[in-house]
Amino acid sequence: MKTAPTGLVTLLGTGQFVFCDLYQFTLATGQVLRYTTSDVDITYAGNTYSSALFFDQSGSKAVGHWKTGLDVDTWQVYAMPVGVDPVTGASFPIKIGTTPWLAAVAAGAIQGAQVDIHRAYWPSWPQPWTSPLAAFSDGSGTYVIVDYFAGRVAAVDVMRNQAVISVNSWIDQFRLMMPRNLWQAACRWTLFDAGCTLSQAAFAKTGTAQVGSTQSQIVTTGLAQPSGYFALGQVTMTSGLNSGFRRMVKSFDGVILSLIAPFPFTVAVGDSFTAYPGCNKSIADCTNKFNNFVNFGGEDLVPRPETAV
Repeated sequence: MKTAPTGLVTLLGTGQFVFCDLYQFTLATGQVLRYTTSDVDITYAGNTYSSALFFDQSGSKAVGHWKTGLDVDTWQVYAMPVGVDPVTGASFPIKIGTTPWLAAVAAGAIQGAQVDIHRAYWPSWPQPWTSPLAAFSDGSGTYVIVDYFAGRVAAVDVMRNQAVISVNSWIDQFRLMMPRNLWQAACRWTLFDAGCTLSQAAFAKTGTAQVGSTQSQIVTTGLAQPSGYFALGQVTMTSGLNSGFRRMVKSFDGVILSLIAPFPFTVAVGDSFTAYPGCNKSIADCTNKFNNFVNFGGEDLVPRPETAV
């Protein structure tokens, strides 16, 4: 239980105050999005919370449920981006990266995102309005409850012009009925992640598509890697119609990269690409292909499940 500042207790006791919520979404990619329910931008702790995204609607306010014990607390809120910028006239001005906000959310951009919700109180809104409006957590007359709610996005229901975002508190993590790490023969790390420690850039191989390349396979030259080296790896096109698109490699025979799924557009002769090796999570691959035995995350002597006793 957190102790509220004395000034905030006094302010709430007057029954005359205004407040807004500050939403911070930390996406799986590491990108941080900050929004406020206020009509103006809010600056707090050196960050600006945008007022361009509308939260709640008439009769459907944000709903939070706090419970005692280990029951999961929940928070649900409606979020609606504006369709047109009222000043510039630009369509879908609110974006996540380069994608319109609602389209990005529908594609799963905020699935699993970490959410921190703060609530800021003032005795009254400033007159005239100023934007951005500063929020402090000291004795300046503004009070911010830090981590009013915190958790992870559990579900997103996308409608025609808005999204309903449901957030579960961190207690939800206790419902995972498994240990942090499993004892298994295969490596538990993902290639090039923090546990693996290897740098993806260090293993990148570049080339250009040769005659015979299609959307489902790339004929290469000069990669100088043995058969199977890029199996389970990735190939990213860096020029041509498919520039920026990435596909997983199904197999590699020393010349041809066969893809699990085709590229959306025709691969032309001369289109450049970058290929990365794959890992089958075996101790042999870790040792022979990557020379990374010291960071192998499996237990190679654990028998396979199908092994007869």
